[in-house]
Amino acid sequence: MPQVIVAGEPFNVVVEGDASAPVVMLSHALGADMHLFDRAIPALKRHFRVVRYDTRGLGGSVVSRGPYTISQLGYDALALLDALKLEKVDWIGHSEGGMVGLWLLTNAPERIGRAVLANTAAQIGGAEIWNERIRTINEKGLGGLASSVLANWFTRRFRERHPEEVRRFEEILLATDPQGYARHCAAIRDADLRAGLHAIKHPVLVVVGRHDPVTPPGVGALIASSIPSGRLVTLEAAHLSPVEAADAFVEAAVAFLTGEAERTMQTQQTIIGDDENKWTMPEPMHEEPKPRPPRPPRPIAPKPEASHEAGAPAAMPAAPMAPMPAAAPPHAAPHKRPAKKAAAKKTAAKKPARKVAAKKAAAKKTARKSAAKKTARKPARKAMKKRTARKTAAKRPAKKAARKSRRSSRRGRRR
Repeated sequence: MPQVIVAGEPFNVVVEGDASAPVVMLSHALGADMHLFDRAIPALKRHFRVVRYDTRGLGGSVVSRGPYTISQLGYDALALLDALKLEKVDWIGHSEGGMVGLWLLTNAPERIGRAVLANTAAQIGGAEIWNERIRTINEKGLGGLASSVLANWFTRRFRERHPEEVRRFEEILLATDPQGYARHCAAIRDADLRAGLHAIKHPVLVVVGRHDPVTPPGVGALIASSIPSGRLVTLEAAHLSPVEAADAFVEAAVAFLTGEAERTMQTQQTIIGDDENKWTMPEPMHEEPKPRPPRPPRPIAPKPEASHEAGAPAAMPAAPMAPMPAAAPPHAAPHKRPAKKAAAKKTAAKKPARKVAAKKAAAKKTARKSAAKKTARKPARKAMKKRTARKTAAKRPAKKAARKSRRSSRRGRRR
């Protein structure tokens, strides 16, 4: 079934698996198509009838006029369910497909069973990010975005080890209709699904990528913690975790959707993803705490009786379920804490005085050093003055003689 017509518009749809099996519906990310889940299909088909489709404006589906909205994409999914005569399905949504899943869980909860929401958020990025992306598409086309999008989709390690897979998704991105892509940017920009998270009652598994720059782990954790039956799994991947960590992704999804997770979960949250992509299902993040037995009432301690002996310390009340301490002998030394406190106060009072005295001593020492230096400089200055005076005196006769010779020469000229 390559196409399904909904209200006169064609959608690219593929249905696979046993017709009697429960149905799971797959919704992909912006810039990709249904082939995002290729590596998960064989494992899913062993348990489910799998329905996947290209979202409006992407892949082989209709590129209608915009603007698009997340609610419009949600109604598209419901229309496809009606056309396929499916009353209720489980849902796997990635990125924008996860946002569509959140909308369905809030606005059509009777049509969705369990949901896996991967690398998504209730609100993705700010408006300026998406406006800038729309401007780039209008000026340069999708070629102007390809390098940055691929860097967000895959880690550097994956790009170096699997260049053919990266090239395949680059071709899918570049084959996307630019205006369809831009209209999806506007839909994500305007979507804010945070208000309805607490009302979702469905079991939801949130999958995040540890190295995802588009929807960082924190925004996925916010969804999981806001939904009462939400759970969280972290994969060693960037944004396209169904591709980069495909084995771990499908294992987590199948275990959750089939209920196997509830029978095998061991820890509240397990970080997934090494070279073997090992995976363990987390415990529910919102498990109801077990009721604690009521505490027995505490015994009321009796007030200490006033002592008749002057200066004697007040008797301490007996601790519950503990023997009374032995009484001190008559010759016991008096309590020394008051004396220690007084000594501490005196020491604290002396500290400022010590600091002032230390400062004065340092100032005097500096003054003495300065005076000694000045005294040492005086003989040298006197000797310098004497040498200068001798030189000046030695030069005077020569100057007088020179003046006399000049005078005599002037007189001779006059004659």
